[in-house]
Amino acid sequence: MKNKMITTFTNASLGAALIALPLPALAQAPAAEKTETAATSTPIGTTAINVRLKGYVFGLRVMKANVSGTLTDDSYAMRADLFTSGLGAFLKKFQIWATTTGQITKTGFRPTQHIQQNMDKKHRRVEMNYGQKTVDISIVPPLGSQGTPPASPKQRFESDDTLTALLDMMVRGYKFTDKPCTGTVPVFDSKQHYLLRMELAGTRKIKQKGYKGDTVKCKVYYVPVSGFDPEDLPSEEEAAAPVIIYLAKYEDVGLYIPVRMTYKISFFKAVIKTREINIRQN
Repeated sequence: MKNKMITTFTNASLGAALIALPLPALAQAPAAEKTETAATSTPIGTTAINVRLKGYVFGLRVMKANVSGTLTDDSYAMRADLFTSGLGAFLKKFQIWATTTGQITKTGFRPTQHIQQNMDKKHRRVEMNYGQKTVDISIVPPLGSQGTPPASPKQRFESDDTLTALLDMMVRGYKFTDKPCTGTVPVFDSKQHYLLRMELAGTRKIKQKGYKGDTVKCKVYYVPVSGFDPEDLPSEEEAAAPVIIYLAKYEDVGLYIPVRMTYKISFFKAVIKTREINIRQN
């Protein structure tokens, strides 16, 4: 059950977000050095971001994540690296990197390619290439199931990949909506289709290593739709508990960046904290 909750927390907050991390454009290079090199050579009219995070369960560090990307007026490219550390690495080692590229339109994001590479024994690789109306999906080795019922072609195409979903939440209040943390983001992660339903819940001052200042408090509810096996569905308590995301306003670049994420139910508590934020504009 604990593993299931960690997965649910990761999907709902970053994956959404960090995979949840739950980001696909520095394409197939998993090395962190390549990510940083790409970020330092940004062309004119580009915003480059780099965020480093750490995740904790019951106060013990279990994971680290690095998220970086570039944005222009009409395009974006993101990358995320997620790996266990501390107690998490002792219990079960894993490492995942993901990249996303796409276009920004007046009405929303349009991904062009998403890649996710697991660095475990199976070494599973997911590639999603977006056409005019469909998504071509390659999963090697293949998954044993696409869920019951599987996500429809329309649901797959009209949803964000996990990294685009994270960016979608970050720009709201500057693009697509008048206020941050409003609306619903549909997500497809190569198997599961779910919604991230957001509710604005006031403000809060955050004081932690990596960020000190005012934030917008955002409740994010994880709503399964299709592509789920029965054992993957959240319980009633899990579904009712939102991920709380604290968004820091960076007005100069038009972003609300997550600086703290928490998920808590009766027997489980997890926290992801942003430890470093670097933003450059050319």
